[in-house]
Amino acid sequence: MDAKHLGAKNLARSGCFVALLVAFPFAGVTYAQTTTITSATLASTDFTFTLYRVDSSGSTTALDVDTLATYFTAARCACPSGLIAALTLSTDGLTKLGSSSLDAQLMVGANCDDASAGACTSLGSTLTLSASKSSTQATLSSVDVFGGASCTGDATSTRVWAIVRVDGTLLATQPSLAVTLRGAGPVTPTAVTAQTADSGLLVSWTTTGDATTLQGHQVFCSPGPTSASTAAFETCDALPATASDNPFSTWNAAFICSDLVTVGTSSVRLKGLTNGTLYQVAVASVGIDGTPSAPSAVVTATPGPTTGFDDLYFQQGGTAQTGCSVAGPSPGLGAWGAAVVLLGVLLAARRSRRRRPAAARVRRIVTLLICLGAITAPDVHADDEFPATTGAMSTLALDPADRRVPYTPSPRGWNLELRFGPYRPDVDREFSARGSSARPYEQIFSSSRHLLFQLEVDRQLSHRGGTWAIGVTAGYTHAAAAALAADLLTRTGDETSLTLLPLSVSLVYRADILREYEGIGLIPYAKAGLDCTFWRMSDTSRTSTTDGKTLGWHAALGISLDLASFDPGSARLMDLESGVNQTALFLEVARYSLDGFGASSVLHVGDTTWLGGLMFEL
Repeated sequence: MDAKHLGAKNLARSGCFVALLVAFPFAGVTYAQTTTITSATLASTDFTFTLYRVDSSGSTTALDVDTLATYFTAARCACPSGLIAALTLSTDGLTKLGSSSLDAQLMVGANCDDASAGACTSLGSTLTLSASKSSTQATLSSVDVFGGASCTGDATSTRVWAIVRVDGTLLATQPSLAVTLRGAGPVTPTAVTAQTADSGLLVSWTTTGDATTLQGHQVFCSPGPTSASTAAFETCDALPATASDNPFSTWNAAFICSDLVTVGTSSVRLKGLTNGTLYQVAVASVGIDGTPSAPSAVVTATPGPTTGFDDLYFQQGGTAQTGCSVAGPSPGLGAWGAAVVLLGVLLAARRSRRRRPAAARVRRIVTLLICLGAITAPDVHADDEFPATTGAMSTLALDPADRRVPYTPSPRGWNLELRFGPYRPDVDREFSARGSSARPYEQIFSSSRHLLFQLEVDRQLSHRGGTWAIGVTAGYTHAAAAALAADLLTRTGDETSLTLLPLSVSLVYRADILREYEGIGLIPYAKAGLDCTFWRMSDTSRTSTTDGKTLGWHAALGISLDLASFDPGSARLMDLESGVNQTALFLEVARYSLDGFGASSVLHVGDTTWLGGLMFEL
């Protein structure tokens, strides 16, 4: 045989060998490359390879480099979630591809593009691209990426590959994405506690993370609730192993017993549990990509009946009549409604007040022109009764803050007070008055005082010998504490509270004649009037509340400090621009006798206290 025919025969044999190599590159779930044949032009840089997560609604989100390092946690192995793998050829890549065909096999492994590497696992069907189809995708499951690896164990780094062949020839460099299997994911909550509550538990925890990394937290409990809450992350139906120290290690949705608790809140009150049943409880963080952390260490607690303030009050012999004509979600809406109406009347009255005298209007116009630079003000001598209209100019002379300018206060007819002070309703006085040792308020809320806030509006009636006025006040104070267990000593996870919304009508006298004639900035005053306080007892162990009202009276003595005495010029400007005649700080001692005028069937909610705040005279 001559050399020419021998060369042709050898070439044919080589072609058969290459054909066999190309035809069977991925036998089973592993492959071994004995020869790498490089495409003439295409490389991994000509491709965009992306993994997308698919949520329960079908929406897709691309997994970036940081997310790929945390997404494939043990939860994604135990409870698979949907993925899409997309491969796109760039414009330059299409030019290089020409009329050739391209196919890609998705695989997972450390070095699937290395001929000497170990086994790699196939991830489904082959993808194809051509000049007329520059993008393709395949649907996967997150468990596929684990490639049969265990869901437990240490974190492992690996890669997801698109092993590309052009006309049967493997590229020299292949598109791939780095992923971490069994990564830490969101930080697992710590310091989990569970307190007993009536048909529920109060679960608290400590966590690391904010809204940039977490959606929030969810609680698991076993036995599972009658009606499980909706999971904020992908779940599966696999039941947990009963012998496991953590029955929630597979994130079974049947054991989710709380809605998503948003970031910033580190406790939740579980409901719908069975009293007397021991529950195991754990908490998981939920990442912004829907990835759950590993469940926390398990804690146990048993729901049981609790005693709130209303329970204790009536159990110990309280005689307050309940029920009143107040409707709506909170007591005393009539009180706050009256305050809003009064404020509206106040604003309307201010708009309709009689106009300032002509001289005051002229002074305001001139001051405005001075501020705009349209004119300059004439010089004024200290002994002049009125500003001169000729001579050297000075902007100071017509400044309303200058004592040398004639000043006529704007009409005054209202007072508005913002009032604050400590308050402790004398509920227990009902029991001590009849010789009982019961102290339900102190037993639940202790002897501490709580903040009382009030808003008072006074309508001035007369200025003879001082200022006489009629005032209306609406207020709010609230005491809350953990309810008691059956032993009446142990605090539980239920919260009980007493809310007061007091409404008062007062006769007010202010001795401001001292300011007008003696220039004294300290003004004594007195108040007395009638009260109706709406109250509400509530408890997180029930949806209903106990409402009522108590009538009574109040009296107060106080003193106010006119702030104009420190800066008269600024006070004049405020009056000119806003109609506020006076701004003052005040302090008073008040007695609220709220016991139904001695009735035996009302809740005692009075107190002797002090109040301070800020007053505006309009």
